[in-house]
Amino acid sequence: MIPNIQDQLASYLRDVAAWRRQRYQDDLRDPRNLRCADALEAFADFLRALPADDPRLRRLETLTMSGGVFQPGQQTAYEIGRFRFFSPEATFEGFLDRLVELAEADHVERGSFGGPQVPGDNPWERDASRGAGSSHSD
Repeated sequence: MIPNIQDQLASYLRDVAAWRRQRYQDDLRDPRNLRCADALEAFADFLRALPADDPRLRRLETLTMSGGVFQPGQQTAYEIGRFRFFSPEATFEGFLDRLVELAEADHVERGSFGGPQVPGDNPWERDASRGAGSSHSD
């Protein structure tokens, strides 16, 4: 059986929910951790109930699946860990749309350490005028 985005993402969400439940056990016992954990588990159920051909799932699959494993980028992972932590009114539909936007942004920034660079200032970008890997002194 080939892993699919719904199963992989649901598993990831449940792992983050378990982490949030552990965070509740710290000294502050912040109830927002439990609210977030409950929301992530419910969101996982919501995702698994969506049709497999939902275009948002297909796009997330393209952007975040690697070797059959859900691998979110930094922004996507960060927001998943905060679902309904600060905004209990966040909807599943809205959050799924937001995850696609964040996955798109993560994809654009992949390999661009430190974010977008000024033209000519990216040390990993090939400079056609000098050739790849050429050394020079200015």
